Parts: sequence; structure tokens; C-alpha cells
Amino acid sequence: MNKKAVVFDMDGVLVDTEPIYLKMFRKFLKENNCTVDEKLLKAIAGASSKQTWKYMADMWLEEIEPDKLHKLFRMEYPDFQISYREVLYPRVEELLQYLREKGILIALASSSSDRAIRRMLRETGLEIYFSCFVSGEMFRESKPNPEIYLCVLEKLGMSAKECLAVEDSTYGIQAAKAAGIEVVAVEDNRFSYNQSNADWIVKKTFDLKKIFESV
Repeated sequence: MNKKAVVFDMDGVLVDTEPIYLKMFRKFLKENNCTVDEKLLKAIAGASSKQTWKYMADMWLEEIEPDKLHKLFRMEYPDFQISYREVLYPRVEELLQYLREKGILIALASSSSDRAIRRMLRETGLEIYFSCFVSGEMFRESKPNPEIYLCVLEKLGMSAKECLAVEDSTYGIQAAKAAGIEVVAVEDNRFSYNQSNADWIVKKTFDLKKIFESV
């Protein structure tokens, strides 16, 4: 495969965080006597923080500003923090090492906050592999808006054709494709993602290596 850079999503691609977030959000809603709309809750997977709290506000008992609800969540669960090392997908570091040895630049484009991205890279020890990262909170609209990927391309100094994106969510795939980047989707049947627009679909993140070896 003639690609000069790979741009990874974070949640659901490098680390399996989505089930933990959804479990906590479900608990938060139930403890506050809210009716949980499971379809809406699942829609949070792959969404930006801004969109997440809009969805959560839609399930709240009374009308509330998303930002205010987010602050309330932090107040009720001040110690909630994911251990990224524990949810790192198998052989991810091996894959990153393989790409680096091939001279391929590695970047990260995630809807997560800048703080969460930095903590994930630090805790997992993966920061040494990444040339740059971009957080969705930098933009007025995160994925599926392609702006996050266009920003990564600018940081890398490369064209869309020279890069490959690795995504899992519907929003992420749409964002990369809208930026003109080919996409490898990591299969995940838990959240009803539409991955039909991806150029390749793999069972797990490490399988990206097979694509580089065979295409």
C-alpha cells in the first residue's frame, strides 16, 4: 500500500472506552430517575463531547443546558476516570511499531478532548509514535464534519491520497471520506455503526497490518 501516513481515531480504535462511558451515562441517568433511551444512548458512541451532552440532555427529566448537565455529571462522579492502559486494544503498540519501521507517519484525529487524548497517549506510552494529534474540541463542529481531518492533513503536510484513516463510527468514517481520505473501519457490532462507506473493514485494529502487506 502506497500511503505515507495513517490517521487513527482513538475511542473504539486504539482503546475500548465506549462501553465504559455508556455504562456510566446509563447509571447517571437512572440514579437521577431519567428514562434511558437505549437507541439514543448508543448514538453517543463515536460522538463528540458536545454532541454527547446534547443527547444526554434530551433524556433528562427537565430542560437543561448540555454544559450544565456535563458539570453535574462531573460533580456526581468526581473520581470517574478511565484507565487507558487497561482498555488498550491488543497489539496496538506492535502495529504502531510496524508502521514506524516502514517510515509511515502516524497521527491521531479524535472527537475526545485534548486533555483525554494527552492522558491516553501518556498512560499507554504510545505518544512516542505520533507525529501529531487533533482534538474535535478545537472546532465548532467535530466529526462527521471533515474539518478535523483537513487539519491533520495540514499538520502532516500531505494530501488526502497519501493518507489512510482508521475509524469505527459512522461519524468518523463520514468525516474522513468527506476529506477525501480512504478509510479502514474496525468492525464493532455493539453500536449499530454504518460502516458501508469504508474502503476496507477489519475485525480488529491490528489487522491493518494485513492490508499494508497485501494491497
